[in-house]
Amino acid sequence: APGITADQAVQYLLGPNVTYFNAQFTGDPGQLGYLTGGGAPTAFDIEDGVTLSSGHVNELQLGATVPGITGGVANNPDLLEVANSVFPMIGLNLTIQDVNDQAILEFDFIATGNTLSFDYIFGSDEYLTYVDQVYNDVFAFFLAGPGITGDYSAPPGYPGGSTNIAIIPGSDPALPITISSLNNEDYSEFYVDNPAPNQAIGSNGYTVPLLATYPLLCGETYHIKLAIADAQDGSLQSFVTLRAGSFNVGNNLI
Repeated sequence: APGITADQAVQYLLGPNVTYFNAQFTGDPGQLGYLTGGGAPTAFDIEDGVTLSSGHVNELQLGATVPGITGGVANNPDLLEVANSVFPMIGLNLTIQDVNDQAILEFDFIATGNTLSFDYIFGSDEYLTYVDQVYNDVFAFFLAGPGITGDYSAPPGYPGGSTNIAIIPGSDPALPITISSLNNEDYSEFYVDNPAPNQAIGSNGYTVPLLATYPLLCGETYHIKLAIADAQDGSLQSFVTLRAGSFNVGNNLI
């Protein structure tokens, strides 16, 4: 279901006793929505969550009418840098020129514990046709705050920049997740193939639920930017779904 506000999305994501503020969404309203009805017995193992898509979120609902995206935003240098960072790490000499149809949900939160964690699934209709090609749609979770020094931009008040915590589990050096870095041949233990005609959800492939996690300094304020975009073109949607209630900051249960 599309058309939710940034505050509604963040409130759906948060675990218990997490304080947030300054929620913002950038993109077409149709690119942000709730997902319900996943989970067993399907292979898409998040039952309820918030979805960000480079297309319209209705594309994930089999048989749904899908409007076009008219408010998509282009030219995000951080997402472009993440997308292009993958190729040399996997031995490809390719360059993406631009990113399009970006959808970004961002907010500040207070760390009442010492570890950020949340569950998510990434999926794309670029699977598997465009693996190892320049149409390498990109998403990232940019985290900024005390104790973090990163290569990506951050809002005023976060001088250390931000770091991307959407990475393949166990990868060293840290490898961002894209269709070319995680698929049926590379890190295949994290991949679920769903070729046409799609089953349960309208995506040609997606990851198993993954855990984003990063250490925090208790009592400090952080900023997170959840972002996704098409790479090189504006075709074929990619999405990320974050499990409802899974955004926790550690030791925050009363």
